Amino acid sequence: MDVSLSLQVLIIIAVLWNNEVTPAPRQKRLSLASQMPSYYFTNIDGHPGTYSFGYNVLDPETGNNQYRSEEKYPNGTVVGSYGYIDPRGKSRRIDYIADGKGYRIMNEAPRRQNYIEESTKDISSTETLVSWTRPRKPNKKKVEKIIKRPSEVLQPPY
Repeated sequence: MDVSLSLQVLIIIAVLWNNEVTPAPRQKRLSLASQMPSYYFTNIDGHPGTYSFGYNVLDPETGNNQYRSEEKYPNGTVVGSYGYIDPRGKSRRIDYIADGKGYRIMNEAPRRQNYIEESTKDISSTETLVSWTRPRKPNKKKVEKIIKRPSEVLQPPY
């Protein structure tokens, strides 16, 4: 009876062990954006080195909505634009040019706009603030007093 009881216990432990070790099913991390129109042309009107391309991305699952178009002229100038929908739902468009004067943004809109998320409720942390400090660096220059005369070391008592 001892052998069959211990065998049954081992089988039960093995079954429970196998059930606990199985990994959880993986969740999808990326969504597939639907096919959107895109194009790419080279040697436009017989000019070598010229190109024109563009694409649109619209992914309703992630809210990713963006586009880009660009064209290179025979003189080497590149002109293009790109745009997207920001987290607030506002459409943003940036026009640019790259030529002998460098890369420049052509929009008159302000270049830097800080994004401040509007919170709907006050979320306060339960953890304390952590501040890190490091010890001061040791002074690399050690000042050593050089004694040149023995009279500076030993002086008779008065």
